[in-house]
Amino acid sequence: MLRSIQTLRNTSSDAQILAADDDQLALIGGGDNYYMPWHWHDCLMILLPRVGVVDFRDETRKTPAWLSEDRFVVVPKNLSHQTTAPRRGHEHLAIYATDDQLAGMATRLGSLNRVRTKLKAPTFFAVSREMRSLLGLCQAGAPDNLAAQSARSHLVAALLINCLSQIERNDPLPASTSGSHGDALVSEMKCFIRNNAASDLSLDLIGATFGLSRRHLTRLFREKTGVTIGEFHEQERIARARLLLTTTDLPVGEIAWRVGLESGSALARMMRRVAGISPTAARRHGPI
Repeated sequence: MLRSIQTLRNTSSDAQILAADDDQLALIGGGDNYYMPWHWHDCLMILLPRVGVVDFRDETRKTPAWLSEDRFVVVPKNLSHQTTAPRRGHEHLAIYATDDQLAGMATRLGSLNRVRTKLKAPTFFAVSREMRSLLGLCQAGAPDNLAAQSARSHLVAALLINCLSQIERNDPLPASTSGSHGDALVSEMKCFIRNNAASDLSLDLIGATFGLSRRHLTRLFREKTGVTIGEFHEQERIARARLLLTTTDLPVGEIAWRVGLESGSALARMMRRVAGISPTAARRHGPI
């Protein structure tokens, strides 16, 4: 099934479109039960996961590849592929660029021949720190904010340039290794914890969800993140509490309940212990 850049533009909602012109399109994708059956595009596609992982398959390889938040895939035009998110809450950004768009960029940036030689098949590259920052900025601001809308097209262009630079300067990543599968599992665990941050999450529950023993689960998570599952869960609760403290007038006790704690004093103790700040001071300090 061909999904042309024009079809994608015409069938996407305003909330999905970050930037669009004749030769470039950037779409937010994902959501619960995300699945895109076999299809191809009449342009280059770059897929960057933001939350969770993607099971990526294409016509050039027999086995699937995992895409997590630390890597992106570049898919040449007219090459059939399929994407699936194994669990709820997945989110990604897809950038589509026509030949004319790439030719125009080559005029401004220099030859893209080194990039093109690496893109005979779907190819995987590491996400840089700059790309991660741009990815976050692309979705900052309210969807109907005119200033944010204007800025997004420039941010998407900057992200595309960073992607091309990453492709030119670096070697491709292997499509799938035991290490990348571990990264994908941990990315999925983090997504699961974020989506259920207000719930009590025992190691047995998380282990059963991902088919891992408690020992393997805790070792893998700490190895990949540098923190324990319990510490990450607390950090997510505090991040959510700080957002509510700085964007609403809700009482501290109500915010504590919304992040899964029994009282405002319990939230205060956790915030002082983990973040070194009280709810009152966090509210006064403003957004982080």
